Amino acid sequence: MKKLSVFKFCLFLSLFCLLHTSVMAQGGKLLLLKDKGVVVRSFTEGDYINFEFSNTQWLTGYIDWIKNDSIQINQFALQGTITMFGTYGQDTLKLGRMVLHINEIKAFAKDRGHFRSVFTNGAFLKAGGIGYVSLNIINSLLKGDQVFESKNITKIAGGLSAWLAGVFVKKSNPDYRPIGKRFSVEIL
Repeated sequence: MKKLSVFKFCLFLSLFCLLHTSVMAQGGKLLLLKDKGVVVRSFTEGDYINFEFSNTQWLTGYIDWIKNDSIQINQFALQGTITMFGTYGQDTLKLGRMVLHINEIKAFAKDRGHFRSVFTNGAFLKAGGIGYVSLNIINSLLKGDQVFESKNITKIAGGLSAWLAGVFVKKSNPDYRPIGKRFSVEIL
């Protein structure tokens, strides 16, 4: 008799708990950076994040929590200092917690260790173009030729077009991922 009443009590308690609790899907625990709809990077609570805030300030920190449309980060900054032994070191400056809406994120920094070369940032083309133009001008002056004669203008224009191509390459491959047409942010 006692076993039956204990069984009924447990059954009643489990049904009561089942009926009075609302089951909700987990949401707001994952911050996604998408490139044309494809997830490039995901952030969870406790992850390091480096992004550009809406006031064009770059913020770094660790994510404390992620909710439906906002996140809280624990900000810090690394400062270069000279130690008491005269060597270079880095000091961490804690700036506190900050809550922000995901629409206030303007850009994400590319991942640490991301390969940057002189070809992808346009430095090779810019240096080559300026070098070609300056060498052409110096040679013209040393030979006593006119710098802007019809033969020489095409060579100078070629160097300037190489420099402009370098500027275009740098603009098309920034060191960050701007939120807008190509990249988007979403909380899942």
